Amino acid sequence: MTSPALQIDEVRNPKDLMTFVRVPWQIYQGNPYWVPPLIKDHLSKFSPRHPFHSHADMILFLATRGEKVVGRIAGIIDHRYVEYHQERAGFFGFFESIEDPVVAEALLSRVCDWIKTHGMVKMIGPMNPSTNDECALLIDGFDSSPMLMMPYNPPYYPSLVEGFGLKKAMDLYAIGWTPPSSGTDGWTASLRGSGTGNPGFTSVP
Repeated sequence: MTSPALQIDEVRNPKDLMTFVRVPWQIYQGNPYWVPPLIKDHLSKFSPRHPFHSHADMILFLATRGEKVVGRIAGIIDHRYVEYHQERAGFFGFFESIEDPVVAEALLSRVCDWIKTHGMVKMIGPMNPSTNDECALLIDGFDSSPMLMMPYNPPYYPSLVEGFGLKKAMDLYAIGWTPPSSGTDGWTASLRGSGTGNPGFTSVP
């Protein structure tokens, strides 16, 4: 039996938006390290009332095969980023996909085409939706939950985006730290100790 055709459709109504927001629950089902976002907080990022939208354009897409949702993505143009960096770059973000390069390529291609129509010549991501939020892909440490403001994704995501032709721009690091039980004085001492030999590290009590 032939599988249903893959469709990429724009999110156009509240029902579509809720489907978009809930895609990760399908992708990460049974994964003990994934930390679900608060749905209300997630929805707020797509509300026209969110301050980000005063200086940005965003479009959302869902990937489906028949009745099954198999992925999602957002196209984002942050005009403040473009102005500040003097770089005609659009973002892709909120990327989720089953382990299927056909789905990933269709989603990324749709956003790539969209940002081109808005005059952009470069695509960067994932940004969810900006550098002030969760961004990038996890490439190591899949056996632990993410640090605050850091992403979590399946191990196959890097190969999906690299298969589309995207290349890593930089490395981001999350540092795990367990505070001592001796109160805030102990916290300060511990932080100062951890910064020894690193002139770029500053601690404040």
